[in-house]
Amino acid sequence: MDILQIDETVEWKQFGELEHFRYSILHIDEEQQRAEVLFKFEPHKPIILHRHTALNKILVLKGEHRIYDANGDLTEVRPAGSYKIVEPCEEPHSESGGEGGAIALFSIFDNGGNALYELMDETKNVIASLHMSDLVNLYQN
Repeated sequence: MDILQIDETVEWKQFGELEHFRYSILHIDEEQQRAEVLFKFEPHKPIILHRHTALNKILVLKGEHRIYDANGDLTEVRPAGSYKIVEPCEEPHSESGGEGGAIALFSIFDNGGNALYELMDETKNVIASLHMSDLVNLYQN
C-alpha cells in the first residue's frame, strides 16, 4: 500500500460521538495484548482531552502529528517519519494534524487490564476510559 494513498484504501471509522479523528484497527494480538491502530487526525482541530495510561509507540506516516497541552498550547510537532515511544503519563493532552491532517500508526500495549486511555472534559475530569477489551470489541464488529 502506497503511503500517499493510505487515506483512500483504509476503512476509517468514527469513535462514538468524538470529533476530529478517525481510526482503523489493523490488528489485535491477544496473546501479546497489543493493538495496531491507525489514527487519522483532521488539520488544526484538536481531539478530546485525554491521557495515555499505557505504553504507546507511534509512527507518523503522513502529515504532521501535533500535540497540545491541557491549555491548548502547542507543545510538539512530529513530522512524517517520526517515531515516538510514549510512556503512560498523568498530564492530559490533545492531538491534531497539521496542515493537510495526519495519519499515524499507534502500537498500543495493554496495561494489565487497566485503562489504555482516559478521556477528559475541559476541566480535566475523567469522563470515560478505553481498555484493551474495548479495542477487541471494536475490532471484532
